[in-house]
Amino acid sequence: MPDIRAILSLPSVYRAFWNLTGGRFKIFVQQHVRPRPGARVLDIGCGPGTAVPYFPNVEYVGLDASPDYIESARRRFPQATFVCSRVSHYTVPKQSYFDVVLAIGIVHHLDDVEARQLFEAAYESLKPNGKLVTLDGVLTKDQSHFARYLIGRDRGGYVRDQEGYIRIASGIFSHITPTVRQDLARFPYTHFIMECVR
Repeated sequence: MPDIRAILSLPSVYRAFWNLTGGRFKIFVQQHVRPRPGARVLDIGCGPGTAVPYFPNVEYVGLDASPDYIESARRRFPQATFVCSRVSHYTVPKQSYFDVVLAIGIVHHLDDVEARQLFEAAYESLKPNGKLVTLDGVLTKDQSHFARYLIGRDRGGYVRDQEGYIRIASGIFSHITPTVRQDLARFPYTHFIMECVR
């Protein structure tokens, strides 16, 4: 059985997987991120830059720990900036605070300590009234059996229920808008979105 993590570490495979499973990402951006033209956007865990086309009128900075992902992203999207670093090692220049920080499909890969570090780093990266937007799989009581089955086999080892995600975020952010959505994938799947305002 091939190691899915190893396979998805290849940028071309990651992009194909995104195209297959990404679903209605444009709706997520329009309804939850809502970036204004000219906004500064930091995408934590940007992978090979798959979200860049959804942000045409912003100053986009992608952050990822994978050199292969960053190299691929730089080749494909020269108009954006990409940094190869773990979020815990990334220092935001004082003149570069962001309007929006994204963590798309990241928090459920992190244990509570690492997740808190992500929220702290996002908070410190944001301008006043800027917001962090997260998107992760979530366990709910009313989701379909198939959605629960898929989420239970996610390669992220820390899929939580809504309260679990909010508990970590609320240790850093005091203004959190949570949303559960069943309609952002091309197959039954339950996503949890948090809009966390500094």
